[in-house]
Amino acid sequence: MAGRSTPQSPRRTPSGPTVPTPATLAPDEARDLLEIKLAQLNSLLWCCYGDGNGWFEEAGEKHRDYMLWIAADLAREAEMLLEVSGKG
Repeated sequence: MAGRSTPQSPRRTPSGPTVPTPATLAPDEARDLLEIKLAQLNSLLWCCYGDGNGWFEEAGEKHRDYMLWIAADLAREAEMLLEVSGKG
């Protein structure tokens, strides 16, 4: 992807987070979105590590960094959603 700039995390841009803010979510909506985020995180981590095929190590430093960034963002969003859902 020559010529493309590094993607920016929503937490680093003025546009805001990728998930609705706690003030805009009802507890049921937060639980539903939390379930989705946790399924995404589970799948991402399984692809990186779960099947033990060594792909993560072979992906290269840049891709490993991006994948861990995605995992961190998903975990952070899940934590926020847990609090909003009334379970945290």
